[in-house]
Amino acid sequence: MRMSATKLVGVLAIGGVMLASTACGPLDSITGGKKKTACKNIESELRNIASGGAAVTPGGGAAANAQKFSDAASKIRSEGQSAGGDVETAATKFAGDLDDTASTLRRLSTGNLSGGTPNFTQMQQHGNELGKACGYTGFRLGG
Repeated sequence: MRMSATKLVGVLAIGGVMLASTACGPLDSITGGKKKTACKNIESELRNIASGGAAVTPGGGAAANAQKFSDAASKIRSEGQSAGGDVETAATKFAGDLDDTASTLRRLSTGNLSGGTPNFTQMQQHGNELGKACGYTGFRLGG
């Protein structure tokens, strides 16, 4: 069975998100409420994407799926801004990766198969940075 380009991009992007879905783990009470709340909200959004809440919808079309990634990016970026500091920096980078995925899906929705795919290695790196910024000490991507 062949996989469409839209489905492939979605699966790869969701895989990158799933790798980061536990990024905001335990926090010490000294990290402050805003950071803790923002990290919990980011984690919730990533889990939503990974569990299918904002995942690529079969038959939903690339454009509709692109909007889901854009919406998630906006929420993650906003939570990062609320936290400030290194969480904001890492969340902004990861949100940019989700925006790149959305852009790829939008291109695919118009039949444009050029332009490549999002940089999933970069997404993985930014997921690691987000995990570190949120204070998750046991975070590890891949296996």
